[in-house]
Amino acid sequence: MKVVTNSTPLIALSKINRLELLRKVYRSIYIPEEVYTEVVVNGTGKLGAAEVASADWIICQPVTNKNQVLILHYRTLIDLGECGAIALAQEIGAGRIIIDDRVARQVAIAKGLSVVGTVGVLRVAKAQGIIPSIKPILDDLRSHGTRISDKLYYQILETERE
Repeated sequence: MKVVTNSTPLIALSKINRLELLRKVYRSIYIPEEVYTEVVVNGTGKLGAAEVASADWIICQPVTNKNQVLILHYRTLIDLGECGAIALAQEIGAGRIIIDDRVARQVAIAKGLSVVGTVGVLRVAKAQGIIPSIKPILDDLRSHGTRISDKLYYQILETERE
């Protein structure tokens, strides 16, 4: 299954030294040039930049129809990385897109894409036996600035029986 992500999951997981979870869960991840530019080029010296640049399992693939990215950005006002990820997911027939922003998720769902967020990736990792527990990773993400609402946090812990 082809999986596309925007920048937020890459940066969030890099901050806690867990970027490798994406490889373990999905084997490879596709990102559009807009995400590569945001994380690696514009993020030089920041967490995530070197990790993403050196990960040979992260495939940077340009969106063929650049106008689609710009139109989506203009119509929705979501950021270019998210627009690029949505457009790329559609172009390559991705089975899943990893995206956290609420509005971007709604746009992706409206376009018929299967959406999961960073927390959803953790749930898949636990279900696959890659990680034994979600709570320590959620706590680490939150302590490093990733916004996870209390409602979602406790809902996931309850669902996962942690």
